[in-house]
Amino acid sequence: VAEPIGRPQPQPPRYLGALLLELRTAFSYERGLGHSLGNRQDAASSARLDSNVRALLQAYSCTNTGDWRQYAEWGDHSYLRHLLWCDEEFEVMVLCWKPGQASRVHNHADSHCWLAVLDGKVHEQQYRRIAREQDGAAPEAPWPPGCEHGAPAADGSSTEAPGDIELEPTRTNDLTAGDVGYINDLIALHSIGAGDGEEPSCTLHVYSPPIRRVKTYEGGKEAVSVPGFFSRHSVVATP
Repeated sequence: VAEPIGRPQPQPPRYLGALLLELRTAFSYERGLGHSLGNRQDAASSARLDSNVRALLQAYSCTNTGDWRQYAEWGDHSYLRHLLWCDEEFEVMVLCWKPGQASRVHNHADSHCWLAVLDGKVHEQQYRRIAREQDGAAPEAPWPPGCEHGAPAADGSSTEAPGDIELEPTRTNDLTAGDVGYINDLIALHSIGAGDGEEPSCTLHVYSPPIRRVKTYEGGKEAVSVPGFFSRHSVVATP
């Protein structure tokens, strides 16, 4: 069955509300065609969605009015995650990084992950897992309010899975304001951190579908955590 003609090209969004509206339209368009969302999405649908989301994020990161700053807050002990939007199709958040702060190595639970740099610089290190698998799943643990991928459970319980997991560094990317990156679990695991310099950084992340569980890797072990946020907001999707 032939798919309908693609939707009209949107105007470059300068405000968060306009960006969210255009993102919602892009994701709903693919769902309306009967495509599931995620890294196993139909190839043509995935390519079309990736092109649309990249264009929107780049347009916003290059021309925005700085309205994201009202949601930005940095922490001394780890980077902070601020949720701006979440529905069944996608979620959007601002992550704030001080120099020296970085995420643990993590996956993206079969979701698409786009990242746009709003301010400063960030460094991405990708990894290939060369683990020796063993039976058994990692127990789940909640993130504390705030912050980082794979933070320990509030009660101090272990989230380690049995067996040793080895990671091999592969590709690195250095991104600056206006750059847009993409990753999913079929590409690599990765960690993200503030780039070189003395100034803080800020990134805008879009995950589709929203990530409900994330795996992190540290010290040869795998952990499963429930993502948390330092702050939650209800930004309205408007033109």
